[in-house]
Amino acid sequence: DYYTLVVALPWLHEQMEKCTQLPLSRIALEKRLSLLSDADLQLLRLAEQLYHPVAKGDTSLPDRNRVMQWQQQVDRFPSEALRANIGLRLEMQTLLAALRYRRRPDTSAEHFYGFGRWAPWIRRHWQEPYFGLESQVDYLEELALLFEQGRTGELQNRMDQYLWRDLLATERSHHFTLETVICFVLRWGVAERRLSGDADAALTAFEALSGELMQSSGI
Repeated sequence: DYYTLVVALPWLHEQMEKCTQLPLSRIALEKRLSLLSDADLQLLRLAEQLYHPVAKGDTSLPDRNRVMQWQQQVDRFPSEALRANIGLRLEMQTLLAALRYRRRPDTSAEHFYGFGRWAPWIRRHWQEPYFGLESQVDYLEELALLFEQGRTGELQNRMDQYLWRDLLATERSHHFTLETVICFVLRWGVAERRLSGDADAALTAFEALSGELMQSSGI
């Protein structure tokens, strides 16, 4: 059912660093996406909302409620692969938020809530340098070191590289399916943000990402 749409999508370089220009505009992309059914288009929009939030959400929402909302939204995807792709993005956000939250004075583990499988582990291993996850999360130690050194540009780049490869792996393993389409669009979004060349906007987006889970901690 997705063959016509997938073959209409242009090639997006497999290596993120070699993607030096977008292969089509957002307007042209939307014309191709009009081939999706209404239900599929709703899932695509939800995927983009979770993966590429354009603005911070309601900061009055307690962290626990925010995480529950994310979980309910992720559960709407019938595809296990897409749930894993989007879940990885939100788990990265959780780990980064935990690193920032722990820096604050007078914080404790029981006040931190995050998305995904590592959140309970983080609370149990709150005082360990990398929450005791360095052997289980292969990217954590590198990202944590960049974070501690204040090298936010490099940190965002490494996160983008990891997420790009994750999306590409799903594209390669799913041919002419909704997974193919959504992962392509999410990669297009990564490329579009990187190629915008707006350093201030990129820094603002990074700060929003890493601070999203710390606006109303319930302390």
